[in-house]
Parts: sequence; C-alpha cells; structure tokens
Amino acid sequence: MIIKKTLMLLAVLLIVISCNSTKEKETVIQLDAFNTKEVLDITTLKAKEVASKLVSADSFPRNIDKGNKNWNFVDVKDWCSGFYPGALWFAYEYAKDEEIKKQAERFTLPIKEIAYTKADNHDIGFMVYCSYGNGYRLTGNEAYKEVLLAAADTLATLYNPKVGTILSWPSQMHKFQYNTIIDNMMNLELLFWAAKNGGSKDLYDIAKSHAEVTMKHIVRKDNAVYHVGSFDENTGEFLRGYTHQGYADESMWARGQTWGIYGFSMAYRETGEQAFLDTAIKLSDHYMERLPEDKIPYWDFDDPKIPNAPKDASACRSCCCWYVRVVYVG
Repeated sequence: MIIKKTLMLLAVLLIVISCNSTKEKETVIQLDAFNTKEVLDITTLKAKEVASKLVSADSFPRNIDKGNKNWNFVDVKDWCSGFYPGALWFAYEYAKDEEIKKQAERFTLPIKEIAYTKADNHDIGFMVYCSYGNGYRLTGNEAYKEVLLAAADTLATLYNPKVGTILSWPSQMHKFQYNTIIDNMMNLELLFWAAKNGGSKDLYDIAKSHAEVTMKHIVRKDNAVYHVGSFDENTGEFLRGYTHQGYADESMWARGQTWGIYGFSMAYRETGEQAFLDTAIKLSDHYMERLPEDKIPYWDFDDPKIPNAPKDASACRSCCCWYVRVVYVG
C-alpha cells in the first residue's frame, strides 16, 4: 500500500513539472479511474519530451502563470532551481530511461556552483539536495557526493552558535534581525546526510540544534508555526515571530505548516529524538483538523476571504512528501 502511494505521489509530481513549454496539444489524464502505471508512463514521457526541447541547462522551468501555457524560467540561484532536475531524477528512477537520465545530468550540473559559492541564504538544501542528492542516490556518482559534501559545508557557514540556528536571510537582517524561517527545516536533511557520509560530525550537531531551537520558538502553543523567528544574534534571545508570507503573524500559513511537518519528521528519523516526532504529530493533527472539506488547504487557514481565498496545492503536496519520504523511505 505504501509503495502504491509512493508511485501515485510521483505521478502527481510529474504531472506538475511536465507541462509542456510549447503550445502543443495537451495530454489529458482522467483521474476518476486512476491507473498508477498509466499515469506514470504518460508523465515520464511528457517529462522526457519537455526536457529535450529546453535549450539552456542553466535555466530551469519554475511555474506557468494562470491563463498561460508557457513556462517561467529561473536561474541557478533561484531557490527552486533544484526542483526540476530532482523531478527528472524521479522520472528516471521510475522509467529507467537513459535519455531521461542524460537530461537529469544535464540540468543537475549547473547547480554545482551553489556548493562552492559563499552562502547568501539557507536554500542550499533545496537547490543541491534535490538535484545532486537524488542523482547520487540513483547513480552512486562520486563526483555528486563531493558536491553534496561541499554544499553542506557551505550551508553550515550560516550557523550562529549563540542562537543555535542557521541564518536564513542575511539580506533581511535589517528587517528581521537574526532570522530563521520554518522553511529552513527542509534544508537540514543535507546536513544530516553529510554527517553520515564523510562530512564533519559537527554538521549533525548543527542540524539538531537548529531543529531544537525552531521547535522551542517558532512552533507556537496553538500548534501552528511562525514563518520567521527573530533573534538577537549576540545573546540568542528570541525576540518575536512573524508570518511574513502568510496573512498575519498569528495566522496559520499553510505551506509553512507543512515545512514543519516534514522537517520535524525528518529530524526524528535522523536523531531518534521523541520530541521531534511529537511535534510533527501535533503539527500534522492541527493541519488535518483545519483542512476544508475538499482536503486542499487555503493558502492561509485564517484568511478572512475564505471560502473565496486562493488554495495552495503545494502545501498539500509538501504534506504528502512528508509521508513518502519519512514513512516509506525512512
């Protein structure tokens, strides 16, 4: 049953990333009679076709605007740059198609520079672990491992032992002071992996400390999370919480909640600390309790425009990824 759910999730992810960048005839998938193999076969074929038509390997498809059929592209330094090659690696994992593998390698290679460039934000895990991490997992390419270890060391340069967390946005210290955001829980996986695969054992301690401080200050008593935690960089004192990308500071921003669900579940998997699992369960229960009837969350559960507020399928997908990655893979 878990394997079936894993394949279904992969199908959904591939549907999302494989929309064509040209105005050709669209592939329509009827989900009322869901056939996992059929959907995976269609979407991996579509992923292969799209990748073959993309000329520049250091320009990554990110999203398609409403009412449009053409991709918006981002460069290597965008926080989403690793997602597209990561999706290609998942497609290769299913199809074992050498052409898809070549495309995954082609779009992974440009991200190498992130591992060897001074860190200016915490998104290195998103960029490198999704791309090089999946590439190494599926190929055992030692060159990929070297990049992953270098990326972990680069990410660790943002750690402040006085605060006990990784600085998320150096460029935003004028606004939030020393800041750590809930999204950063996702990037800890790179540090945990590196500590087990030839990197410094300090990387484990950094990741564990970051999760502990986040759990203490960014997870609220109502079992929702702040987006941003603001700290005094010299004393480590927690100053206040913000929900910068949500409706209001004390509201429940859907995507942030699922970053927390995934992050604390993964932290439990890597450390065995019961408090991390308990936190993940509390965040999950709160999320499930507040879901609307169709089970697709609003972008923020407290937007006063509900039921006319936008939905956020990415938050729903993040929660599914938590289940697959931590329960199945872990």
